[in-house]
Amino acid sequence: MGIEFIVIALAVMILGLIYYSVTRDNEVNIKLRAIAHAVEDLHREVYKLDKRVTQELEIITSLQESLPETARITNAKVDQNMSEISVPIMDALVHIEGTFTAYKEKTENRLHYLEERIRNLSLPTSISGMDDEKVISRYNQGMEVDLIAKELRLSKPEVEFVLKINQLR
Repeated sequence: MGIEFIVIALAVMILGLIYYSVTRDNEVNIKLRAIAHAVEDLHREVYKLDKRVTQELEIITSLQESLPETARITNAKVDQNMSEISVPIMDALVHIEGTFTAYKEKTENRLHYLEERIRNLSLPTSISGMDDEKVISRYNQGMEVDLIAKELRLSKPEVEFVLKINQLR
């Protein structure tokens, strides 16, 4: 009855962790899709601006060939205006990329943390029977429960559990 309760409790805990992981993963995916959509919109805007800039540069090039010094002055002003327009866009893109990278790192750290927590949630080795023989042989040699637990790197309740199952205590 006790083992079944422990197994059921651990199964419920693992299912809870899996549910939490899946829920968090879904939330992260929703946020990533929103960010991807925003980045895609920005890329469209940049594409439109790039196309517009290319068209204006073609016009300026044709005017430059036909106009003297005035065209060069106008070209310099247009270049300056384009720089003023493109710098905030590039800054925004760099900011979005930094935010996305930070969010990605945060998500990876959370995932690593959850993986470590899941690895740490394992059944005691004595339940699987791997250390039972070692515990029994040391107990039969007259070793104390505390010393057996320390030597085999098991908890004291695990050692006592093995001894009770094998009716040695």
